[in-house]
Amino acid sequence: MNRCRSLKKNGGSFGSKSVGTRTIKNSEVILENRAKAFIVDYLIMMIIWFLIVTLTDNLFLGMLIVYPITMNKDFLNGKSIGKRLFGIQVQNLQGKKASEWKSSFRNILLIIPIDTLITVLSPSRRIGDRIAKTKIGVEKTQNLKTISSELKNYRINKELIFGIIFGIANIYGLLWLYGIILSNL
Repeated sequence: MNRCRSLKKNGGSFGSKSVGTRTIKNSEVILENRAKAFIVDYLIMMIIWFLIVTLTDNLFLGMLIVYPITMNKDFLNGKSIGKRLFGIQVQNLQGKKASEWKSSFRNILLIIPIDTLITVLSPSRRIGDRIAKTKIGVEKTQNLKTISSELKNYRINKELIFGIIFGIANIYGLLWLYGIILSNL
């Protein structure tokens, strides 16, 4: 808790704080929380995909539904379920919550293997963040308990619509690309 409080005071910047005999860097906290949030979010996506495929026996339908959800998982105030659990948020470069469009755009999944390496080297900004001009910062006021009130106050806007269209177009583009690759094997 003290680590996160110090991060909030520093606006999620890369300072450090002494805890006992060990100095904890804010980037370490962000990387640790980002990794935990990633695991939670993708476990949820895998469960949803597994249920769809099990119930419909249609792998394609599972991808068609889960991929746009994955692309837009951070739409509500820059926080997915995993990010809410661990007190981090997708933010613009000024430290405010990122728009729905930027939150979606940063999730381009073609670059995941390279992106994972970049995340280890630069915890607050992976390749998708650099492309979308976003970063991960600390934000503790919105959590799992506030989702209901946030959804009540949320209004559909053009940023969300662009994000959803981008997610759907991206899956079709990936399927087309994979089709070309597989047909050439």
